[in-house]
Amino acid sequence: MKKKITRGSVFQRPYRNRSGELKRTKRWYVKYYANGKPVVLPTETEDYDEALTFLRKRMAAADEQKISDLPERVTMGQLFDLLLSWYRRQGRRTTYDLECLMRPVDKDHERPGPLREYFGLMKARAVGSAAISQYTSTRLAEKPRPANGTVNKALAYVRRAMKLGALQDPPLVLRVPPFEMLPEAEPRNGLITHDMYRAVRDHLPGYARIALVIGYHTGARKGAILKIRREWIDLKKGRIELALRSAENKRAPRFLPIYGDMAAELNLALSVIDEDNRKAAKHRRPECPLLVQRNGRPVHDFEKVWTSACKLAGAPAALFHDLRRTALTNMIEAGLSEKEAMEISGHRTRAVFDRYHIVSERRLREMAGKMEAHLKTKESATVSDSGVRRPS
Repeated sequence: MKKKITRGSVFQRPYRNRSGELKRTKRWYVKYYANGKPVVLPTETEDYDEALTFLRKRMAAADEQKISDLPERVTMGQLFDLLLSWYRRQGRRTTYDLECLMRPVDKDHERPGPLREYFGLMKARAVGSAAISQYTSTRLAEKPRPANGTVNKALAYVRRAMKLGALQDPPLVLRVPPFEMLPEAEPRNGLITHDMYRAVRDHLPGYARIALVIGYHTGARKGAILKIRREWIDLKKGRIELALRSAENKRAPRFLPIYGDMAAELNLALSVIDEDNRKAAKHRRPECPLLVQRNGRPVHDFEKVWTSACKLAGAPAALFHDLRRTALTNMIEAGLSEKEAMEISGHRTRAVFDRYHIVSERRLREMAGKMEAHLKTKESATVSDSGVRRPS
């Protein structure tokens, strides 16, 4: 019985002789598909097995050609889908931002995300230095003009999508072009002094006051503070457990130490919350489990009251995120090691930690004093060894 080929066939071609009788050729022909089109070739052999071997070789060559042509057909939209899937599998913190930039058109969105709208239909091989420069110029011409960091972040996502495509087997991208980034402003180095902290604290309502106290002492981000639940607070052990993503990323929960003003402020905040919840229950409102809440409801932001309190305290330029930088600086000045400070603040990389750690003038003077004392010790040792005092 002849072997069956699923994607090709071996056959003897029919023809009519001079008398009109239907005949078939003695030599075998093969038929297969390449790039969706049928290909029929003679084999120059009357042996079926040899014809079958010929067909298999031609089909293998067609498959190799198909793979080599794959990068020519890949669009940036396909690479964006690949990147979105990878971010979701990894549980990345910036997945939501990426989804907003690269979302496709669906029943919920009439227009695609900005990056997909601009790059989505482009072939990946067509995205080179010229296309990247054109995108940068288009973004900078927008009104209001986006910050350079915003444009760089979008370009970084496009570059990451192309690099991920290049890592596939077979590769979807043969070459990742260079991405020229815009110059960005120097990282902010604002600090909040202790006197400024006390002044701002006294002008804030209770729900924002407790957030300020936690941020000043631990350097936790505003988003993490707003998600703290009351059951995570253990005043006896002196810690707050941040189990925000431990179930998703299988990471051990992080703890914030309770010290300084935190214990008294937390006690006060919890008692006020319980009283508010009792009042709210009369109006049939559900009890809110969050620490930072207002009248039994979650607080999503407190930018207005923060700005007002900073103006009243004489620090109109202060940002809540400055507390993160301030807390790290205070930890290092208090004698904590950099590893200990990173464990409290939640920094995972040394590069980002260095951006937030600001060396104050007082600490510079202390370091200079330590170096001066060290050099004096070396000088004294040199004099005692030689017995001759060198001119200063």
